Amino acid sequence: MSKKSNKQLAKEILNSEIAALKRTSKLLDSTFERACEAILSNKGKVITLGVGKSSFIAMKMAATLSSTGTAALFLHPLDALHGDVGVIKKNDIVIIYSNSGETQEVIKLLPLLKLLKCCIISITGKLTSSLARYSTIALNASVIREACPHNLAPTSSIICALAISDALALVVSSQKNFTIKDFAKTHPEGALGKRLMATVSNIMIKKNIPLVNASSKFSLLLEKTTRSNLGLAIITDDKKKLIGVISDGDIKRIMKENKNIESIETKKVMTKKPITVNPSILAVEALSVLEDNNIHALPVIDQNKVVGILTLKDIIKSIN
Repeated sequence: MSKKSNKQLAKEILNSEIAALKRTSKLLDSTFERACEAILSNKGKVITLGVGKSSFIAMKMAATLSSTGTAALFLHPLDALHGDVGVIKKNDIVIIYSNSGETQEVIKLLPLLKLLKCCIISITGKLTSSLARYSTIALNASVIREACPHNLAPTSSIICALAISDALALVVSSQKNFTIKDFAKTHPEGALGKRLMATVSNIMIKKNIPLVNASSKFSLLLEKTTRSNLGLAIITDDKKKLIGVISDGDIKRIMKENKNIESIETKKVMTKKPITVNPSILAVEALSVLEDNNIHALPVIDQNKVVGILTLKDIIKSIN
């Protein structure tokens, strides 16, 4: 029999792990919903525990939760047994990782966690294990076989436990309406954080701004707005001072209500006292203004002068 190539072996291993993940997806049931609700309703913090390779998943879970809006930290069971258990407070949620569900360092902690009335969420390969039985919620991370050719090294089981953890953390984050802005706050030194910490002046459109005098014909406003494709026309007085705006949505509504566009007086259909931002504020602050007011574009004003237009699309482009 010819020996398999490295590539063939790698594909078999990857396909084995993919199959294990597909099985894990099918095993998701109401217990996953309960785990999500427990974390969402928790007013304390989340502690993750694991020994050996499970400790790496536990550390990753704590980091993922923390960076997506849920206070969490990793505690090694050995450290917990030798004094550090004091970090766990009454009614905290404890997520415990153990493929066998019989890891002694973990089992020894269960009575104390019960005494503290902690919600225990276990992610384990054996729902009949001691850990699963004493858990408030037990999530099934079992596999039929490890990807290891000898079915020995923890491989597929690790991947499945990690995937369940990511799913749990990200579902909770989504239900909390965790935004790009929130992510930037937890990653101020990351590339995303640094980009979002840029100022409006770095992002705004400065050229070909559709400025229209209040006395101009509506047809001119249409022409300039169409050409700029920024979703907003800025209306000014004779001194070039901002007095109003007309958005693309406004234009559609106005044209629907008026058959003869030449009879439309721009100053009478514009939105007076529009929302504006200063070029010196952070992009993340401007994003809040856009989100809070459910708008997609606004004028950038400096010393009563229009210096640009900021659109939601500009901010999204700047962070991708």
